[in-house]
Amino acid sequence: MLNRRMPKPIDPYLPDLRHPDAKVRRAAVKGLRQSRNPAALPHLIAALDDGSFGVIFHAVRGLEALGDPAAIPPLIAMLERDRSCDVCDEIGAALTEFGDAAVGPLIDALRSPSPRARSIAARCLGQIGDPLAVPGLIALLDDPHPWPLSAALAALWRFKDVRAADPLAAFLTRSEDAIPADEITSPYAQKRAAAYALAELGDPRAIDTLADAYTRDRGSCVTTIQQLGKIHDPRVRPLIERYLDADPQTLCASQARATLEHLAF
Repeated sequence: MLNRRMPKPIDPYLPDLRHPDAKVRRAAVKGLRQSRNPAALPHLIAALDDGSFGVIFHAVRGLEALGDPAAIPPLIAMLERDRSCDVCDEIGAALTEFGDAAVGPLIDALRSPSPRARSIAARCLGQIGDPLAVPGLIALLDDPHPWPLSAALAALWRFKDVRAADPLAAFLTRSEDAIPADEITSPYAQKRAAAYALAELGDPRAIDTLADAYTRDRGSCVTTIQQLGKIHDPRVRPLIERYLDADPQTLCASQARATLEHLAF
C-alpha cells in the first residue's frame, strides 16, 4: 500500500546538521528521514559525508524512503571509498529498493576499482533480477578478488540464465590455485557455488563438482542434494543414495529421501 502521509517541514532540522555533537546531527538527519520531504534530498546526500555511523545510517535510510534516483550515484560512491563501510548492507538494501532505476548505475559499478563496490553491485543486481545484468555478472567470473566472484556466482544462480551455462562450466575446469579465495570462502566453495548455478539450469556439467561435496563439504549436503536433483542424468541417483547409506538418520539422508522420491529416472 502506498504511503500517503504528507511530507513534514524540514526547516526545524537544518540548523543542527552542522552541530559539533554527533548525537544532535543524528537526530536532525533522523528528522529529515522521517519527514519524507523531497526537499530533504540534498541534505541527506550531504550527510553521507558525515563521520558518524548514526548520521550516515539515517541518511541512507532517508534516501531509500524518498526513492529519488538522484541518490543512486552518491550511494554507489560510498561503496567505493577506501575507509571501512559500516553501512554497506544498508546501502545495498537501498540500492535494491530503487529497482529498475538502479540497474544501469549498478552494471557500471561492476567495473569499479573497488572490490566492495563490485561485490555489492552484483548482489543488488541479483536481487533486482533484470537480465541486462547477466553479461556483466559473467565477466566477474574472472574477477581477481573473492568477494565480487562470490556475489556474481550467487546472482547467476538466481538468474537461471542459459547465457551463463558455458562460462560457468568453464569456471569449473579451473585449477583451484587459480580461483580467488579468502579465510571465509575456499576455492572449492567458489566452484561449488558455480556448480549450484549450473545445476539450476539442469546442466550435467555440474555433476562432478557436486559429487565432490560428499567428501569435501558434507555440511552443504541439503543444497547439494537439491541441486543434484535438478539434473536429469542417470549418474545423479547413486550420488544421492550415498547420503542414505552413510547414515539414514541425518538431515542429509532426509533430504536424499525427499529428492529421490521426485526423480523421474
